[in-house]
Amino acid sequence: MMLLFKKVIYLYLILVINLYVCSYLLNRISSRFELKRGYTIGRVGGLGYPVLKLFRYLSKNDRLNIWEILIFFFSFFIWTIIPFSPSLIIIRFENDLIIALLFYLVLLFLILMNASRSRYGFVFKNATKNILMIYTFFMPVIFCIAGIVLINRTLTLKEIVGFQYQYWNIVYQPLGFIVMFTSALLLMKLFTVTKKSTLLLGQDILKEGSGFGRLTVRISYYSTLFFIIVMIIILYLAGWQNLFFINGNIIFAVKFYIIFFILVLLDKATPQLNDFNYLVSINWRFLIPVSAVNFLLTIIFFILRNIYGII
Repeated sequence: MMLLFKKVIYLYLILVINLYVCSYLLNRISSRFELKRGYTIGRVGGLGYPVLKLFRYLSKNDRLNIWEILIFFFSFFIWTIIPFSPSLIIIRFENDLIIALLFYLVLLFLILMNASRSRYGFVFKNATKNILMIYTFFMPVIFCIAGIVLINRTLTLKEIVGFQYQYWNIVYQPLGFIVMFTSALLLMKLFTVTKKSTLLLGQDILKEGSGFGRLTVRISYYSTLFFIIVMIIILYLAGWQNLFFINGNIIFAVKFYIIFFILVLLDKATPQLNDFNYLVSINWRFLIPVSAVNFLLTIIFFILRNIYGII
């Protein structure tokens, strides 16, 4: 029991530190792109400003609704089934990849339902449109994950990492990696991690009041982005596998921040997406066809290698 408690504390300490570091880096990078000063408090480059921003949230309206409570719970609970190392796993499932994806879809559903609510009522039309759009963008991700599962022959994340001890899955699935990375970029734009886009969550951004409830929603946006980045690392970049003489846990953190940094740079270098039709066009003309072709090629490769022994 004590060991489990230590794992929980260690896991959530990692998440809190990542939230702090990513929030700080995001502002510093944004300020460079937008020619602003960014965090300026203090004499160490504004390292203390995220903490002050946290207290600003807590000092305002503290009303919570059921959606925000569930969002706060799932934003942290989803990480209990994700393995960050061979030993840092809180809840073990046989097919934890499926469970993780289901929890992720539930978290997206809760975020979108809360975004369609205001103190004056619930807008069902907005909720339906937002949910359908997000779940449509999840289709190419399913194709990519299916290709990984077919190659590694398992639905367990720990075993998928173990199969990459010699060659990373990105070697076998470069197209799948590109689609997953693009999906992470679009998710960053849709969930307004770096910009206040009004396409998907405009009513939530302009919602009356901002207190602890707004803070929980903001944390959930980071959690959804972190989830995609971690899944990319586990599925395509060998997770916590050691790289030469460097410890796997250090390599995992380096991969995470490299991907996060590249995503922020690409987000700032590309225009803001406020056109629903343009996003649908990107999804149906690029992401879904490429992911479907990648899955078809994976099936052909699997048949030729394991049935006929040609490759």
